[in-house]
Amino acid sequence: MNIARLEDKLIVVSQEVGASIYDFDFDLHFTCSHPYILESEEVCVLRIGPIVDYAAEYQEKYNMNLRLINSPAEHARASELEVWYPLIEELTPKAMVFDTLPTAEEIEANFAWPVFMKGARQTSKHNPELSVIPDRMHYKSVAERYLNDPILHWQKPVVREFIPLVPVAGQVPGKVRPSLEYRSFWWNGECVGWDRYWYQIPPYESPDVADGFAVANQVAKRLNVPFLVVDVAKTMAGRWVAIECNDAQESGYASIPPYELWRKILAFVVR
Repeated sequence: MNIARLEDKLIVVSQEVGASIYDFDFDLHFTCSHPYILESEEVCVLRIGPIVDYAAEYQEKYNMNLRLINSPAEHARASELEVWYPLIEELTPKAMVFDTLPTAEEIEANFAWPVFMKGARQTSKHNPELSVIPDRMHYKSVAERYLNDPILHWQKPVVREFIPLVPVAGQVPGKVRPSLEYRSFWWNGECVGWDRYWYQIPPYESPDVADGFAVANQVAKRLNVPFLVVDVAKTMAGRWVAIECNDAQESGYASIPPYELWRKILAFVVR
């Protein structure tokens, strides 16, 4: 694990996870020192991939005089759908969180097929077979696989209204159909990164992308999380909606150049 103080301003605790869209060599791009002992408390950002027990991670770093940028409550507000959904309900597709896998009857009582299914924090790598559920027969097979999926089994199941999104050219094997979707990073309410979500396909644009940015901005203000990611997409009906929120410490960069993102963050840090 690398503890680096960037440009004598901000400490980032990082660890490679083997994903090019997430990993970033801070020492290669910034002037870094590597403090061994901290005499006083400093804010830090964690970049170690998915965090299983954030409260424990927060306490461990706090004992080292490192205070993670997001508190445990802010982490939950950023990454747990059952926490962030009520705050932005009219800006995002309808969703219900269940403690255990719902029955087909429970789903049909609240939604029309098809539905979109995921975990309370994330999908299973955007696997379309586990995400887009066309009918109750398909749901039966998905329910059996859900309990054994390494990403989904530990999360509360979420059923969401399926809203067709504007498709874009290109396809990513094993993923849902790419759509007109953008990722945004927010640092204390300031946007420090905005670009296409689907980085694996040819670049796409939208003439009303400013409307999508406005939705992301509104979400960021309502959630009020120091380091936040908001994903937005355009529906076939022409409306921009929030697709997902997350703690930016755990999020990949998508098409956003990481050096530019961190340079913007450092510009807002005052020591």
